[in-house]
Amino acid sequence: MIVDYLVVKFAHIFLAVVALGGSAGLAIVLEFYGDDATHGSFVLRAIGRITAFFVLPGYVLVLATGLWMLGLSWSFTEKWIQAALVLWVIGVVALGSSLAALRQQRKLLDAVGPESRAYRRISTLSRVLGGGFGFTVIGMLYLMVFKPWH
Repeated sequence: MIVDYLVVKFAHIFLAVVALGGSAGLAIVLEFYGDDATHGSFVLRAIGRITAFFVLPGYVLVLATGLWMLGLSWSFTEKWIQAALVLWVIGVVALGSSLAALRQQRKLLDAVGPESRAYRRISTLSRVLGGGFGFTVIGMLYLMVFKPWH
């Protein structure tokens, strides 16, 4: 039983580091190159694809392995687990909204360019939503490490 828990915990942490840590790197790339008139469209498309095919599935798998660990060794009545699940839901909404904003940002970049008012608005919204996702991940990390109310 303890071996099962440790294997699932390893998978849980590995997924969090690869998928969610990778999304932090994407945010840096977005900040530096997302508005580039020449390469911005490519960068935005690549970030959208990586987020859709790696970050989002990784985020779902982090939930799955977390629930698996919950079934092996924890109780759902733990307040820190309940708080982490609330943050997970907020995070998935922020991530999905961020992906939608990123698609709109790419369309506007191609249509009206990076200097337009409409592009600037959606670019800011995309960054705010991505940052919101990042803060929910940091909040969950805090809960997982320190387990307050336990």
